[in-house]
Amino acid sequence: MSVGAVAAASGTAPAHATRPRRFWYRQARAARKNFWHAVIFAIVFAFFALPLFLLVIDAFNGSATISFALPSSLTFSNFTSVATSPGFGTAVLNGFILSAGSAAVALALAAVAAYPLSRFRFKGRVGYLLGVLFVTGVPVTALIVPLFEFFRTFGWVNEIVPVMLLMAALATPISIWLVKTFLDSVDPALEESTWVDGASRVQGYFRVVLPLMSTGLLVAFLLDFITGWANFYIPFILLSSSAKLPISVTIYQFFGSYGTVEYGRLAAYSIIYSIPPAVLYLFTGGRFGGSFATGAFKG
Repeated sequence: MSVGAVAAASGTAPAHATRPRRFWYRQARAARKNFWHAVIFAIVFAFFALPLFLLVIDAFNGSATISFALPSSLTFSNFTSVATSPGFGTAVLNGFILSAGSAAVALALAAVAAYPLSRFRFKGRVGYLLGVLFVTGVPVTALIVPLFEFFRTFGWVNEIVPVMLLMAALATPISIWLVKTFLDSVDPALEESTWVDGASRVQGYFRVVLPLMSTGLLVAFLLDFITGWANFYIPFILLSSSAKLPISVTIYQFFGSYGTVEYGRLAAYSIIYSIPPAVLYLFTGGRFGGSFATGAFKG
């Protein structure tokens, strides 16, 4: 006698035999749904990964052209040619000065401006926040002409520090919103406890609140750094000397006259250009997923 017959005779059927047909239908439908989700994900991934794959191949191709072709042998000549080209190190340094400097200034201004917006309720507060949000949507192209005239009047054209401060001013509004969002999550009782011990409001903010929201400050700094690193338009218009141009602008040197393009060196340059933001994100990305401080935030 079979196992099923014995189980049926004893009144205890196997678990799979007692499951209704609707259960298996739901399982099959879930499997089909997961399959199509995987297909859609693969298509989207290929859509973004394919251009990156072509870029990497061209970077290691010594004779890359507009038509894609697998190289017969891989070479680092494009990378060495870019790294040893005149002014490359200066362009990288200028890019770091503009992006890191503007990010640091914007973060410092945002840390000061976000505190009263988060801790106090005053007349015009909402309007001010909406105004800050509106400023973030104003395109730079609409401001570049009056900004150029302003810089020319004060003799700031082709000066790195004024350009860096301008980039910081443009990055400050979004930084204020980010820092305020993180500051809203910090329990005010933490800084109020420092007042009992004799600390001032400023001391409590800088000694207790800012260390607790260090991850939020890091997020804002990283966003401002990447934005400044990728900024092409402002340095291109306001910096005329090739010795002061950042790496985001000097990429044009690989576009020759009459439509000629050095595709191999351009691809290698693009990869080198993408390394600093990627390294910075990987170095700090592990801190983004965790909480800022256990028990220090409102539930």
